[in-house]
Amino acid sequence: MASTYSTVKTDSDFAVSVAGKALQTPDKKPLRVPTNALAEAIATEWQANAKYNPAKMPLTSLAYTAIDRIGSQKEAIVEVLMVYIDTDTLSYRASSEKLAKQQEDQWDPVLEWASSFLGAAWESTTGVMPLTQSQELHKTIEKYLLSLSPMHLAAACILSSGFSSLVLAFAVLENHLSAEDAFLLSRLEEEFQAETWGRDAETDARMEKMADEILGAARFLDLLAK
Repeated sequence: MASTYSTVKTDSDFAVSVAGKALQTPDKKPLRVPTNALAEAIATEWQANAKYNPAKMPLTSLAYTAIDRIGSQKEAIVEVLMVYIDTDTLSYRASSEKLAKQQEDQWDPVLEWASSFLGAAWESTTGVMPLTQSQELHKTIEKYLLSLSPMHLAAACILSSGFSSLVLAFAVLENHLSAEDAFLLSRLEEEFQAETWGRDAETDARMEKMADEILGAARFLDLLAK
C-alpha cells in the first residue's frame, strides 16, 4: 500500500509528513514552507513518485534549494545574481535593423517598467561591447534581492538563469509579466535566427526543458502567494 503524504500546520509555516513523520531536506533540515498551498503541492509530488526525482518534483527541489542552500548564504547568492545586471539580455540590442526594431518594441516597455519599479534607469546598447549600469542601479537591485525571502530567491535564480535577465525575472516576481510571456521575450533573438536560418531540434529540445523549469519556478511563486 502506497504511503499517504499530508500537510501539517506548525507555529509559523507548513510541513509535509508521511506516516506521522515530517519530511526533511537532504541536509536533514525540516522541510517547511510558508503556505499550505505549497505544502499540499509538494505532498502531491511525493505522492506521485516513489522516491525523490528532481526532474519530476520541481517544487520540492526549489524548497530544498531555499532551505539548504540559500537560507545560510543569502548574501553570496545575491552576489552571483548581481552579475546579470551588466549582462542582461534586454540591455543588448542587435545590429540587424529588423530584429532591433522587434527588441525596441517589445523590450523597451519592460525596461521602462523596471526602471520605474526600481527608481533607477536601466540602460541599453547596440552590439556586444560590455555595458556597465550605474552604481545607483546596482545598489537598488542589491537591496531588492536581499529583501526577498529564501523561497522567492530560489525562484529568482531559476528565472534569471533561464531568461539571462534580471529585468524579466523581476517582471515575473512582481506579476508584471507572466512566465510564458517573459520566456518568449527572452527568446526574441533565437526565434529571429530560427525563422531566418531554420530550426534546430537539439536547441528546441533544450529550450523546452528550460521553459519547463521556468514554469515550475512560476508555479512555485504562485503557491507562495496563496
